[in-house]
Amino acid sequence: MIKILHLADLHIGIENYGRIDPQSGMHTRLLDFLHRFDEAIDLALDEGVQLVLIAGDVYKNRQPNPTHQREFARRIGRLQAAHIPVVIITGNHDMSPAMGRAHAVEIFDTLQVAGVTIIDRLRSITIETAAGAVQIIAVPWVTHHALLTREEMRHLSFGQLDDEVRRRIAQFIERTVADLQPDLPAVLIAHASVDGATLGAERNLTLGKDLVLSRSSVAHAALDYVALGHIHRHQSLGEHPPIVYAGSIERIDFGERNEDKGCVIVELAKGNTRWAFRKLAARAFIQLDVDVRNSSDPTARIVAAIAKQPLNGAVVRLTVAATAAQAAQLRPEALREQLEQSDPAVIAGVNVEVERGERVRLAGADGTLLHGLTPLRALELYLGRTNTDPQRTAALLDAARELLGEG
Repeated sequence: MIKILHLADLHIGIENYGRIDPQSGMHTRLLDFLHRFDEAIDLALDEGVQLVLIAGDVYKNRQPNPTHQREFARRIGRLQAAHIPVVIITGNHDMSPAMGRAHAVEIFDTLQVAGVTIIDRLRSITIETAAGAVQIIAVPWVTHHALLTREEMRHLSFGQLDDEVRRRIAQFIERTVADLQPDLPAVLIAHASVDGATLGAERNLTLGKDLVLSRSSVAHAALDYVALGHIHRHQSLGEHPPIVYAGSIERIDFGERNEDKGCVIVELAKGNTRWAFRKLAARAFIQLDVDVRNSSDPTARIVAAIAKQPLNGAVVRLTVAATAAQAAQLRPEALREQLEQSDPAVIAGVNVEVERGERVRLAGADGTLLHGLTPLRALELYLGRTNTDPQRTAALLDAARELLGEG
């Protein structure tokens, strides 16, 4: 049995909802992500892990600053000191769209850092660990120009390009699986969207449409574990073999407020792999929605709602639904002061949303929207009227808040 730590989507460098820490001089949200990475490494060392797999998106973008690079390298150094090999594949945030440009983690390969293997193209390798050899099939983030020539791309539509890339990836996996040594355990590591996965906040971080691989293309019986990255929500897509998204190590925004964050400990064995998700102490994000429209004492209702929530150390956003008369009496500054008494890490926003009139008609016969609604409230009413799925409604409202600058 070979024990593996499976990580993905570290996104070192994301600095939303925070401030500069006076002691370290670094952003508090950068520290959040680094602390989660530290916790995962502590877990690996405590449990005697023999291999670490990082399934893409080490940094928030393809141009990490020197501080981000230094802090990541320090933590890789801890694994080196323990003689634990590390395999890192590139994700979409690590890669430059321009041909010939270095990617975010290429320096490790250039310097030939001992014990660290960087994979930025379709490739299969065998890694020696303290407990034996592991066969690894790697599918990093793949762009069209990485697999197709200009001449091949010239005559294909975007949809046809995606289909061709999917076909070539599936062929590579099929061909490589056929060449596996049957007596050694085998792992597929990929940074990709796989059919059937539930999306997380990566929907807000990725421009354009993802290329989605079919589940059948990665679910080969000869594989003993499939380590996935790119989707931020931890989830399992199958057990024979285990097909697992580790998820991101820290919450990105309010869209992930209800998701556990962590990593996966894998006990890899030929035909008998076991795995377990391990939660990390991710920063709490709390969306506090208070409706005071039917209250005779709106301030008291808001204070009571705040008191019910464990806001200490959390990133907090307060949204109050009020009548026009109530809104005239509510002061966002006073509400912010009330929140501060609970000692949150950050108050991301205090919003009072007003609905004028008892009934609001959306998209009436004349196609007009009655005035007096905030854009966010109008969207909420529309989604309610169209019977949109609650989970999708929450995700759309979160995305709207981000776009409107209310988060």
